[in-house]
Order: sequence, then structure tokens, then C-alpha cells
Amino acid sequence: MDDLVKSTSGLWLPRQHAQMTKPVVFWINRKRDFIMNPPGPDCIPPTGYERIECRHAHEADAWSARLRAQEKRIHEMTVEERYVFEDAIRFDMLEELKKQLAEAPNPQSKMFLTAAIEHFTQRRDAARPAHQAIESHMGFEAEEGVAS
Repeated sequence: MDDLVKSTSGLWLPRQHAQMTKPVVFWINRKRDFIMNPPGPDCIPPTGYERIECRHAHEADAWSARLRAQEKRIHEMTVEERYVFEDAIRFDMLEELKKQLAEAPNPQSKMFLTAAIEHFTQRRDAARPAHQAIESHMGFEAEEGVAS
């Protein structure tokens, strides 16, 4: 047991830097301070994201700890704070789709991207908290049942 050390995630790791056969990959958007796991290790990160490839167990453990800290931070946010945080990420994704639409090489791609932008915009509007979607004070009172 002298050659093993317990990591922050509770795993027992070799004292030396053990190289893994398959890398663990993370994507990070430094502008938004957002880390995510890609669907697969070979996927190309979207615009604005940097690919982090962990070949050693201690690197993967460090990035996993950062991801857990992010999840804890997001979990502790209020509804409004979480909406603002996630909406900034949604905004970046929507801008990327619009950029791809402008550069689309054929009509099928344009049609697909137009439908994707419309769907994404609808989902973005649906994610808005109910009190932010209301346009007037009277509408808010009516929804609350306060207005006479």
C-alpha cells in the first residue's frame, strides 16, 4: 500500500504518475468558466471551447474535482442566477448556429440550420423563469391572483 495514495475523489492511485491507455477528455469554455464532458474522446469541441486531454490519473482527478466544484456551484445558485449563467452559454451556442447558417454551403444545410435555430430559440424562451417572461406589472398581478 506504500505505492498507492488516496485521491480527492476517493480513488486509490499510484504514487507515480500513472499513464492511462485511453485519455479522459474535458471541454472548457474559459470565457464562461464552464467545463463539460464531451460525448466521446474523439469529438471536436465547439467554437469557444478548448479540449483538455488527460493522459495521467492525477490530471483526470484534478479536472474531475473542478467539474464537481462547478456542479456544486450551479446547484447552489438561485433560479435567476442559474438562468443568467445558462443563458450566456445558450447565447454563445445560438450565435454559433447563426454563424454556421451564414456559411452554409447548400440549401439542405441552410434549411437544417434554420430549423435548429428556431427550435433552439423556442427552447431558450421556454427556459426563461416565469416571472421574467411577464411583460407588465398588471400581468404579474393577474398571474398571482392579486388583481381584482
